[in-house]
Amino acid sequence: MLDKFICAVAVAALVPISANAQCRMAVAGTACVSIPQSSAPRPGPVNIGDVLQRGQYSMLMNARYYGLPSARDGWIYMQIEEEIYRVDYRSHEVLERVTHKASRNW
Repeated sequence: MLDKFICAVAVAALVPISANAQCRMAVAGTACVSIPQSSAPRPGPVNIGDVLQRGQYSMLMNARYYGLPSARDGWIYMQIEEEIYRVDYRSHEVLERVTHKASRNW
């Protein structure tokens, strides 16, 4: 009996583990999704702390439509290429990149 158990363990160790078994979020009835490297977040066109030139970029209006909180306390949203940033209204300093917080409408 012990020989059969040892044989079964040896065979199981040699069988490759399926990709789904390695998925950290695997749930019965679902499959893992792998994200190709090209889909990984890329660096933005500006950095946090940069001061934007006035009139060069578009202010994003109706932030709530895009799932973002309304602008307040002296900051606004600016669209820079395909990214959304929270920007200080007076100095035009970039405060935060918020594209990932936007809804599917974006």
